[in-house]
Amino acid sequence: MTRLFSLLAICTLPALLTAQNLGEGLLRDDLTLRPLRDVPKPAYLESFTDPSFGTTIRRISDAGPGNLIVPMYSTVQAWNADESRMILLNQTRDRHVLLDGTTYAFVRQLDDVRPADVEQIFWDFDDPDVFYYPEGNTRDFIRYTVSTGAKETIVNLEGISNCTGTAEMGNDVQMMSWDSDVFTWRCDGVTAFSYSISTAELTTFAISAVNDVAPAAAPSGNRYYHQTDVYAADGTKTGDLNETGGEHACLGKLANGNDAYFAISFAEGPRGGCLGDIIAHDLTTGDCFPVISQAQGYDYSQSGTHISALAHKNTQGGWLAASMVGYDRDGQALLDQELVIARVERGNVAVYRIGHHRSDEDQFDYYGEPHAVISPTGTRVLFGSDWSGADDGESVDSYVVELPAYSVALPVDLVFFTGRALDKSNELTWRTAAEENTEYYLLRRSTDGVTNWKEVARTQGAGSSTAERRYQLSDPNPLPTTFYRLSSIDFDGSEQRSDVIQINRTTLAANALTAFPNPAATHTVVKFDHPGRGLVSVDVFTANGEVVTRGPTHSGEFEINTESLATGLYFFRVYGAEGVVGTGRFIKR
Repeated sequence: MTRLFSLLAICTLPALLTAQNLGEGLLRDDLTLRPLRDVPKPAYLESFTDPSFGTTIRRISDAGPGNLIVPMYSTVQAWNADESRMILLNQTRDRHVLLDGTTYAFVRQLDDVRPADVEQIFWDFDDPDVFYYPEGNTRDFIRYTVSTGAKETIVNLEGISNCTGTAEMGNDVQMMSWDSDVFTWRCDGVTAFSYSISTAELTTFAISAVNDVAPAAAPSGNRYYHQTDVYAADGTKTGDLNETGGEHACLGKLANGNDAYFAISFAEGPRGGCLGDIIAHDLTTGDCFPVISQAQGYDYSQSGTHISALAHKNTQGGWLAASMVGYDRDGQALLDQELVIARVERGNVAVYRIGHHRSDEDQFDYYGEPHAVISPTGTRVLFGSDWSGADDGESVDSYVVELPAYSVALPVDLVFFTGRALDKSNELTWRTAAEENTEYYLLRRSTDGVTNWKEVARTQGAGSSTAERRYQLSDPNPLPTTFYRLSSIDFDGSEQRSDVIQINRTTLAANALTAFPNPAATHTVVKFDHPGRGLVSVDVFTANGEVVTRGPTHSGEFEINTESLATGLYFFRVYGAEGVVGTGRFIKR
């Protein structure tokens, strides 16, 4: 068996990448203006490279004119525990749809699931085949098995709490504890309760005014947040946060593992400070500190900011995503119409801007907001958009930002597999560091990256080799958008497949660029098609997003002096007048 694709399972099963640095391939703490560029709305299941940030954005729904298929909410998981399934809301039909979590193919409509609120379906944090919801008519709290459609009533919310009115789970910050054990609800805005599934224990909160928001369980299940206050597991108040009032927020964890509350703040807290787009509140200590704020060089808190801190499978901890609508809503200013991710570690906060969402509230009000949702591993971010430009306001569809970290864990002996569009063909190139029993390589293509894979060409392998080898094949009849996959065929007939790459010949997209030599000792040279409009700038940065060098060039190549760089993986991004020209990576040895 060839070693080229020996770690392919990591590529095709991203949920296994639990401790990835999500900032790989992204610029850290970047304050450069990167204006939104006009990009045609991608076709269903097709992707493009965001021209301002170089990330891959894929459209995963097909709502149609006047319709809306959107994320449920930023604080509600979209993906199941292993990211093999995901749920979107077809708001037009008032139904939820189940998708394949990696290909985004439609699986079925969840006609048999009618929660009391469309935003209250909660995937189990460990079992990928189970989710929970409060049933609308009965207020039974249901455990639902996806594969069979079986429903199990765990408890009736009104019966267990002697609620003579209506039991509701409340608004905004809603989720179960991260062991899928504790959940909360309120009764007529007067009393509030939590319930432990494992112990069948009901807890009543000592709250004088519950209003329309129930207490929310923190990840540990030992703390709750309600209206700027923190409550213990027994329902008694233990402290108050330095927060003027409740805002759009999400519960999650800090990098140190403490329960946390992340919220936008438009004014300083009662004790001063803690003003910004994202403020982290430690529910253990009560301390707060900024994640994104004016004090760090960003603009004043953007309107329509929503936060998602549900990357519970990434054991680095502290990762979140956020979407900002902004005030100008044209994507020209810093953070306006932008999506970000961040790792929240006190004294070492890392922020990465990952794309423009191209959405506003003009035609669709609440459902026009992007409501970003981070995946369990954190490697993808879901959002909704009515799309700027010619398609603005016609419909709202769902999109996914596939971060560089989503596919960065390439097989260890495959240096790269990339492609580029030439005048009359597509050129596919790959390099191997070592091979074992490789008879030949087979290049296939598809129109959607999922089905109908057809052979393009094949070339002989090296058998067994420990030397670096470079291969190249051409597709003489490329489609406007073509997906490619490389297979390694061994002498015993066994086959291993690479990750899928895409070449788009019609829409604005960044090329996947290469550097040579790679790995590099003293230098490496990036070559690219020069846009021909004055200076082009190149950023070179570490896997943590820290820029190590940057500079301009008038030509189609840029030499990087690597002599002083530490051994490891580095990324580069080339910017032209029209946005990102290309991105790539190299290894310093």
